[in-house]
Amino acid sequence: MKTVAILESLDTKLEESLFAAEMINKQGLNTLLIDNSTWNLDVGKGDIQPLEVLSYASLDRDSFLKLNKPEKIAAMTSGLVELISKLYKEGKIDGIMSVGGGQNGAMAAPVMKALPFGFPKVLSSALACGSREMEQFVGEKDIFVVPTVADIAGLNPITKTLIRSVCAATAGLVKYGEVYHQTGGHKIIAATMLGETTKGTMEALRLITEGTDYETVVFHANGVGGRCMESLIEEGQINAVLDYTLHEIVCELFGGYCSGAKNRLLKSLEYGLPTLVVPGGLDMNDYYNEETGTFLPADFRERKSILHNQNIWHSKVVPSEAVKLVDTVCERLATAKKPVTLVVPTKGGCQTTSPGGPIADPAIDEMMVERFRERVSPNTKLVIVDAAVNDPEFAKVVADEFKILLKAYGWE
Repeated sequence: MKTVAILESLDTKLEESLFAAEMINKQGLNTLLIDNSTWNLDVGKGDIQPLEVLSYASLDRDSFLKLNKPEKIAAMTSGLVELISKLYKEGKIDGIMSVGGGQNGAMAAPVMKALPFGFPKVLSSALACGSREMEQFVGEKDIFVVPTVADIAGLNPITKTLIRSVCAATAGLVKYGEVYHQTGGHKIIAATMLGETTKGTMEALRLITEGTDYETVVFHANGVGGRCMESLIEEGQINAVLDYTLHEIVCELFGGYCSGAKNRLLKSLEYGLPTLVVPGGLDMNDYYNEETGTFLPADFRERKSILHNQNIWHSKVVPSEAVKLVDTVCERLATAKKPVTLVVPTKGGCQTTSPGGPIADPAIDEMMVERFRERVSPNTKLVIVDAAVNDPEFAKVVADEFKILLKAYGWE
């Protein structure tokens, strides 16, 4: 039978954890109850005890007891990550779940984030609700998150219903979920896109894949999408990258609504994948417009801006930002050890910054193009196209250059 790892603090959630294990067993699955208690290390009811978990963090009882509470949580989490990663690699677990409060969720989330895409992961926490960001629970992984509604403090009709539901969801994923692997030698091309670059991205992908068996996966460049793509690159799920939208770099350097991604561009170069880059969205930032205007830059009124929706402003970058953005992209591309191509439009990197767009600024566009000419390294093939990022003629050049790049990497 398949096995579900259950991460629980048995010193505070013993009755509830045993109930969860019983519910999983009733679904016809084995359980591996892992005790990540930090207060009482000797509950003795788990299949794996806290001291065994701590051994994976190179800690014994005496060393652990000298730590303060945050340090204990960090140490237990570190041990859990190593332990669960080992169990996964050895094929000893087929899914993972956790039900608890804030502390248990804080320990379970990094463990689940360390597991690959497609592996069943269900996290239920009392803090997975309200105005809290989901970053702490999800990151760039496919983790199913469920608020507990009531605190997990005893068994009652509410908590039993919740735990039963979480267990049923976990069991369903383990028994019926499926990871679709590449078959028949098909190759997967990843692309980045925003609404502002959709037309160009989709047209380029259409031209690239026409008459081939290539598959494409598109990632929304919103601060998380680029990270998700790069996480899948690390897992070996991606074969080539059309990085059509670099907007996350703008927010990485200057802040903005799509913040969250760090060191974009580097992962595909590190892994030596065929990579073609377009500076889509590199000439625009976006700001969240709360009633107080807190998130708007001090010089916002001097910038060319347009309201994207009721909460978000799009703003054309200013000259100092444009220079830093181009330099950053060129510096990162210079790390490539294999051929890489950069295709740059002369007439705007977004729909709203293109000719006739509400925040078009040809002077900034010209500055960025010339800066690319000056700063691009010899290992990067630079192609300048006299068009806007979403123009069909620009997408065709991108597709043609991508095909040339793939051929250089030995793709048929």
